[in-house]
Amino acid sequence: MRIGPFSPQDTVVITTLGLEFAVAVAMCTAGGYWADRRWGTAPWLMVAGVFLGFALGMYIVIKEAKRMERAEAPQKDDKKDGSI
Repeated sequence: MRIGPFSPQDTVVITTLGLEFAVAVAMCTAGGYWADRRWGTAPWLMVAGVFLGFALGMYIVIKEAKRMERAEAPQKDDKKDGSI
């Protein structure tokens, strides 16, 4: 995986991943907050929602990173013939 100047497409992918992570945390936290208010268990379900959202967000990021790595793998195989 290269690190360096990012193309506009790379920037879109990075931004999308960040937003998906944030939305996962926010939605699970909001769900936990709603459940706490409904059943009077504050703050435990909201805290559980934060952890669940973080885990879900990390799952999304890791899944996308693996997909990007697989998409980049054929490019690495092309360079094995000794050319630069």
